[in-house]
Amino acid sequence: MTQQEKLWILGCGDLGARLALHIDRKQYAVYGMRRNPLVALASKRRADVVNWRRGDATKKEDIERLLSTGADVILATFTPTEHTPTGYHRAYVETAKAVAEVVPHLPSPPRLVIWVSSTRVYGQSGDDFIDEQTLPMPSGFQGDSLLAAEEIIRNAIPNSCIVRFAGIYGPGRDRLLSQVRAGRCAPPQPPQYSNRIHVDDCIGFLLHLIERHKHGWVPEPLYIGADSQPVPMYELQQWLVKAMGYTSAHLREIVQTSERRSKKLSNQLMLSSGYELKYPDYKVGYSALLESEG
Repeated sequence: MTQQEKLWILGCGDLGARLALHIDRKQYAVYGMRRNPLVALASKRRADVVNWRRGDATKKEDIERLLSTGADVILATFTPTEHTPTGYHRAYVETAKAVAEVVPHLPSPPRLVIWVSSTRVYGQSGDDFIDEQTLPMPSGFQGDSLLAAEEIIRNAIPNSCIVRFAGIYGPGRDRLLSQVRAGRCAPPQPPQYSNRIHVDDCIGFLLHLIERHKHGWVPEPLYIGADSQPVPMYELQQWLVKAMGYTSAHLREIVQTSERRSKKLSNQLMLSSGYELKYPDYKVGYSALLESEG
């Protein structure tokens, strides 16, 4: 009988709880660290799949205390509690510093550390595809904090793997559907390319990395997590309008989205790892989401 590995999910929120539901619990004991586990227990009802532990990941002593009994895999999935420079700095930079100070010095260091980041580190725009070799050029405090945290982790933990996810959508993550229902859309020109990934593929890819590494495969230090079809936001919204049963006249309020620049992301490295997307493009993914909503 194979020994159960310990998977620690630091900042265990929506992604972490979803992953815990899909992992083989004969192979892994899942521990989730958050500042207030009672909130997770009340809202997510994951008591049966996550061993919740109270801890603040910006505090070195909390991480040391919780990981002192060992961790085979660490998955860090932090989200800011407030969308301000302070909120992002705390959620990413301060947690990265604490993790970087503790993890390399554990009595038995983990075999793999996965740090979940975001493609917001790419502030550039244009028609050329961006891949893992493209130099990030953050265009705001969000990208600055995300990139600073990545660099701290990469320098301190050689066996870390950073995954930059594009815009995540799926059950419970339907912000774009809400915008379309409200009749809001991006301008048709110039095209503002959007990059998306279904939440099931986020979970699937993370599990893929954990499992393949267990069997001797070494992941690349960095992956872009996105589906295979960047699409102009206006085109996506026009498609959604029809799929949701509205006429195209329903989209009556044009909203300028200067905050996020237009860019195309390549997922070739992700696919070359052997991962097969469940939802390779927005049509497949949003069709499934709309169907699940009835």
